[in-house]
Amino acid sequence: MKLSAEELASGKLKPETIELAVQLIRINGYVLFEEVMPRTQVELLNSHMGDQLTSFMVKNNFSLEEGFHDGTNHIGLYVPFEKPFCDESIIANPFVLDVVEQILGSDCLLTYFASNTSMPKGTQPQKVHADMGARFGDQCEANLPITNLVVNYPLVDVTLENGPMEVWSGGTHLHPDKWYSSNAHDKSVLAEHMQSFKAVMTAGSIMIRDDRMWHRGTPNRSDKPRTNIALIYSLAAAVHHPGGIQIPQETYDSFSDKTKRLVRNERIGVPAIQN
Repeated sequence: MKLSAEELASGKLKPETIELAVQLIRINGYVLFEEVMPRTQVELLNSHMGDQLTSFMVKNNFSLEEGFHDGTNHIGLYVPFEKPFCDESIIANPFVLDVVEQILGSDCLLTYFASNTSMPKGTQPQKVHADMGARFGDQCEANLPITNLVVNYPLVDVTLENGPMEVWSGGTHLHPDKWYSSNAHDKSVLAEHMQSFKAVMTAGSIMIRDDRMWHRGTPNRSDKPRTNIALIYSLAAAVHHPGGIQIPQETYDSFSDKTKRLVRNERIGVPAIQN
């Protein structure tokens, strides 16, 4: 969905937009706000992510030609909690929080700060999966409330060629809890007989999704990485352990009270992770 010029200028969603976005997530598993972030900011983020990926590839002796991670050439990489990545327009984006807080409550937490990249020359898609496992193993026969929302910021235009996320929406997040356990039905087998789509979107768009929605990364047929920033916001009552995001004290001190509250459960006063 496209936000109005008024919403983009004010940085605030209209009540009817919030309501539509919330219902799309609850019923369809996701909502997509098209081309929200400034292109200059996205290009800066992508440039810095390129440096992170190059360092990671060298450190791990990964070769695009030889392939890695079962031929997917997919890299999940924690993002250092430092500029330009930890800008408040990303971790406390007002459009995102308007929706996230409506579902998870105003005391929700930021619990994950990373990136996903489909590197060139991959030959295999990822297995179809949900980002969350069952909370009660094989025991629970009921569909449970949303406890985690994933927010993706694509840093390049996502096309059919450069490894878009393939999504099985419209109900895969609405199964009983036990469907997300390790002993559940094989999602990859079922997905072959189900309708999906590849999430093509412009750089600077924002996707907010229930972390139970089935999806997978696909091979990148282009010659450049396809990266998105990935954040997870969680229901505070469902978080029972200290967070793992490393936040330097000076970074935390520079945040607004709103952002400090979002990261209050993380490792504050610890140097940012380095890849």
